Amino acid sequence: MIHKLTSFLLVPLFLCTALAQGDTAVLSGNGSVYLNGAQLTTPSMAVTNGDVIQTRDTGAANLNAAGSSISIQSNSIVRFQSGGVALDRGSILVTTGRGLSVFARDFKITPATDGWTEYYISRTSGVIEIMARKHTVTVNCGTNGSSTVKEGQQLSREDAANCGIAEKGVGATPAAKGPILDSRWAEIGGIGVGSGLLLWVLLKCEDPVSPSSPTKNC
Repeated sequence: MIHKLTSFLLVPLFLCTALAQGDTAVLSGNGSVYLNGAQLTTPSMAVTNGDVIQTRDTGAANLNAAGSSISIQSNSIVRFQSGGVALDRGSILVTTGRGLSVFARDFKITPATDGWTEYYISRTSGVIEIMARKHTVTVNCGTNGSSTVKEGQQLSREDAANCGIAEKGVGATPAAKGPILDSRWAEIGGIGVGSGLLLWVLLKCEDPVSPSSPTKNC
């Protein structure tokens, strides 16, 4: 009994330490969720750099890292890597206070400030769509410069080489469009809300509400 209790108490401590290192996250899912090709059979699993997460028609997942949370919709493929995640297919909603970036083909999407930022990335049907739900994000792509997507705006690009811009007439990136339709957020509003222990661990690990506040580690 004592051994079981000790193991139970050490699990949150282990997760907290791993999350604080920045190269590990915790994956939880509902339905058909796969990690490196194997279906998720436990409530949560550790994810490290290079791991591939896939959700199918009936699957949705949450990926929790230090100061960041990523909601992964169905029919998506996400690769966890240092500094953020790569979206190979599908849609994700990112909430971060640590400047976590998303890589989609040639694009790198990053919060413009250190404050809590929420943004949505979709890569489906030959189009990459970027929506800023809270605060501003910066979109960089090779030598084509950068664009700013402000809160409530969105930016779309073809999922093609050269940043989705045709060779002829390459110029400044068009301004983001807005506002975002509420229905898009309604579609993703119910993703992965059942990881109470993980949320408790994250809150205990750090509190990046304000860039001026010191980080709390376990």
